[in-house]
Amino acid sequence: MFSILILQDDLTQSGTIKKIIEDKYPQWKVYIARSYTEAKDLMEQYDFGLFLVDIELSKDQYGYDGIDFGKAIRDMPDYKNIPLLFLTVVTDKVLQSLQEIHHGSYIVKPYLPELLIETIEYLARMENNNKELFLKDSNGVYQKVNPKDINYLEANGKNIAIHTDTYVVIIANYSVTKILQMLPVYFIRCHRKYIINKKKLISYDKSTRIINLGHCNIPVGRKYKEALEKILKLWYIFMVMLEIF
Repeated sequence: MFSILILQDDLTQSGTIKKIIEDKYPQWKVYIARSYTEAKDLMEQYDFGLFLVDIELSKDQYGYDGIDFGKAIRDMPDYKNIPLLFLTVVTDKVLQSLQEIHHGSYIVKPYLPELLIETIEYLARMENNNKELFLKDSNGVYQKVNPKDINYLEANGKNIAIHTDTYVVIIANYSVTKILQMLPVYFIRCHRKYIINKKKLISYDKSTRIINLGHCNIPVGRKYKEALEKILKLWYIFMVMLEIF
């Protein structure tokens, strides 16, 4: 089960964030800590896949604030690469701190609930970035697939074809939605039948709604056009800020 830790000393704000997340993802567990010490205690009890930290967190009895927490968890083997999202109104301070904190990002207050959820969804899938997949093919045999090798995925009935430069794997009984949740953050759904690897993207023609992956062209569905263009616009910013590459 995916768990999130909110480190925020304003219980009204942290409660609002918790409700936004749980309304969208009731299956996720969201915990709140009001101080560095409370956060450390919760981390001894639970495993977290994402941290939301108020950068203006008041210093606790030991003199630790939100930035100190971010630096501290990067020294913990289990949390060295876990995504960290700072909640802030002070961008200069965050940008300076992000140079020292691996896999850190930020969102500026006040923010729309939709933007918060979109950012959290993106960061939540980061833990899939370095995982190889073991997927059952149409013959019932589990196949190992490295996401970095995938160009695109194509749904056909109950089967999904995984296309790479050198081979195609047909997997059975996976929905497009389910397989997308298993893939790293650099995969995006662009059509009811297609998921593409953004790292393989050569160009995108807005007028024809065609994505060029070099060796083939993939259509973009009308339903997915606006979201796709928004994500592509943000993608290059995330590449730098989140150090994906």
